[in-house]
Amino acid sequence: MSWPALANDFYHGKTLTVIVGFAPGGGVDTTARMVARHLVRLIPGQPGLVIQNMEGAAGIIAANHLARRVTADGLTLAVPGRSWFVEGIVKNPGATYDSTQFAYVGSPGATNSMVWVRASTGIRTFDDLRSHSKTLSFGSLGSTTPTGMIPTMLAGHGVPIKVIYGYVSTARVLLALEQGEIDGVFTVEDSFARRQDLIKNKIVVPVLQNKQTLPGVPLLRDVLPPSQLPLLTLALALESFGLPLVGPPGISPDRIAVLRQAFIAMSKDPDYRAEAARIDQPIGAPLAGETLEAMMKELAAETTPEIVAAYRRLAAGKQ
Repeated sequence: MSWPALANDFYHGKTLTVIVGFAPGGGVDTTARMVARHLVRLIPGQPGLVIQNMEGAAGIIAANHLARRVTADGLTLAVPGRSWFVEGIVKNPGATYDSTQFAYVGSPGATNSMVWVRASTGIRTFDDLRSHSKTLSFGSLGSTTPTGMIPTMLAGHGVPIKVIYGYVSTARVLLALEQGEIDGVFTVEDSFARRQDLIKNKIVVPVLQNKQTLPGVPLLRDVLPPSQLPLLTLALALESFGLPLVGPPGISPDRIAVLRQAFIAMSKDPDYRAEAARIDQPIGAPLAGETLEAMMKELAAETTPEIVAAYRRLAAGKQ
């Protein structure tokens, strides 16, 4: 592999800081720590590593910090979360950044989200959920995240769901689910990386999915009206992007090239792939930084004012 000149000299003896936009223990934190730990092994000079959790606003706080307060020297990166970049594209007042301007390093790959419900409710299928006699509570990280938006969309079309906002991490949502504090959740599969017991012990069951990975489980796009599909695409853009590792705007081309090359090398590394497989992380189709950058610009260009208006209504918890 050909590394840009002086790459070894720059990172040798230095420390890479990776900011994580969620609390320790959840799906975002689990993936971010694994990626960061393996990445530094493959950056020339093998810098040290510090993980900094900066939770709040479903990753927006971490992304704001990265855009406005971090020096663009390649020594600080972030995994803000899954939906923060959409908030930049729709110009959420709290998101003081342009999502197209970050230095995208890479992503482990696309994911799939599902509606999970507690088996104790007696629900086994989406039809059971839709016809349930009682309103079911779904835990959410916030109204601007798919964990809140998708259940709200479903509730707007007759599914008996009430969304409970305010959980600061998926780990806490899953704990609430385990303890019966809530009845269900919409989240990505790898949220259960550290809680496979909930699935194996059939405490929760999947009844709806965004992509066709589980046989017999219906798709979101098939249970919502066609008029809702553009909004659904924007709300679930996170699945196409996975969990991006990004740097602040303005990192020099030679330094971002070093980080991108190290990320691709990591994606092929057997130790990384073995650990990712053990905790059910996506490893089949990693996304290069250049690809993420192009995808982000395309998403921004295709998001019309009408879609933004619908998204904002949904983010406000309106059906």
